[in-house]
Amino acid sequence: MGCIFSTEAVDDGGVLGIPVQASEVYVFVPGLRNPKHIDLTELLKGYVSAGLAAKLQSLRSQIISIACKSGPAVKIRRRKSLDGSSVEVDLETALNSYLPVLVGLVTGGDKFGSDIEYPWTNVEDEHKETALASGYYELLSVLHLLGMLALQEANLCLTPRPSADGFNPKASEEDKRDAIDILLKAASYFECALSRVLPNISEHIKEKLPAELTEAMLKSLEKQALGQAVELQLGFAISNVKASLAVKRRLACEQVEVWEQAMENLVRVPLAEALRDKHILFVKWKLADAKAAAYYFHGLILDEGYEANAHAEALSCLKAAYAHLKESQKVRTEFSNMEPFTKVPPVWGPMKYLAERIPRETMSKGRIFKDNYSKEKFPASTPKLPEFPIALEADPFNLPPVDPAWKRERGFEGRTSQNRDLPSFLATKKSLSKTQLPVSDLRRAGPMDPALVVSEMVQAR
Repeated sequence: MGCIFSTEAVDDGGVLGIPVQASEVYVFVPGLRNPKHIDLTELLKGYVSAGLAAKLQSLRSQIISIACKSGPAVKIRRRKSLDGSSVEVDLETALNSYLPVLVGLVTGGDKFGSDIEYPWTNVEDEHKETALASGYYELLSVLHLLGMLALQEANLCLTPRPSADGFNPKASEEDKRDAIDILLKAASYFECALSRVLPNISEHIKEKLPAELTEAMLKSLEKQALGQAVELQLGFAISNVKASLAVKRRLACEQVEVWEQAMENLVRVPLAEALRDKHILFVKWKLADAKAAAYYFHGLILDEGYEANAHAEALSCLKAAYAHLKESQKVRTEFSNMEPFTKVPPVWGPMKYLAERIPRETMSKGRIFKDNYSKEKFPASTPKLPEFPIALEADPFNLPPVDPAWKRERGFEGRTSQNRDLPSFLATKKSLSKTQLPVSDLRRAGPMDPALVVSEMVQAR
């Protein structure tokens, strides 16, 4: 496990073995896991019909074949397959084609090859292979890979590209809105894995799960995706003159809450220190960014108040914002200098604005306080940030219906609900209201509303 970084792609879609230069990271992608070959036609003999076994084998082999085209543990510019489509989209499509047949396998019960081991490996360490005899482990691995592909796609969206006006490369507003959609889709995959699949896995299998698939890691990845989506929302709010300070403060405080949850879960993941440290530094960096923004906007709001010592408390918040800004800059450099090495990314999004405004406002308010409010009592500790429920959430990713081929299998009695603790008629309405159909790219998680427009967000809040 580790950071996926960029290399130059050769013209025929191949990958140079050694990266020309380290890339900038905008969305951290810890690493991909790919399936390894097994002969399901032989292993499922006697459990299912030859036709269904061949279908499972064909779909799984297609995933393996496409995953091999994507190269080793590197993230490159969109690779093209022979038909001109991107390899990432082909892989996502193959995974979605595999899901209906795989769902039939796991909902059919233990009688359909429960002793078959499904091997998966971390692409950055071929020796880290985990093979477990559980169809739910296979399903969990597929959802995890779909989520990681979405994170990878969001990173690509946010990577600056040459602009039409010839000035410095940048990510367009449309790219950022697309990234919000994709990050929410990633969160929906991880949430589905947590709520629909993990509860069905037996305890003795859970104990053998690789660190990448543990509950703590999946929760951390879900919160990371949500945190970066809120960060983009805050950027839109800052650039919109109609967005009030209250809206900006709320978004910043929500961002703090999400990143704190991501950190709380990540530190519980049983990874080796060398594999976990870069990921922790990324979350620590984003948490410092979020706190700098939250204390800055909270300080500005307090400064407008008439309560006793309001200006002293406001200045205390601005000083805290400045301290978190310096911490963010330090951790950002540490993150880039830790293996695998990455470029120090340029300051962008909300922090591009805040990196300029926080020092200026802190200095200005400090002078005003000294000249006009020096009699106010300075707080012994920094005022607490207000707490808000996290408004942004991903539309649920619903597992597809069982492939019709399973209905022709003798002895197959699939369950409607993926939660084995509840009968189907007690499954939540939310989980049964939508049917997820295969999609051609990573930009929509089922029926998803457009990215939130700040003017609409102002009205809502």
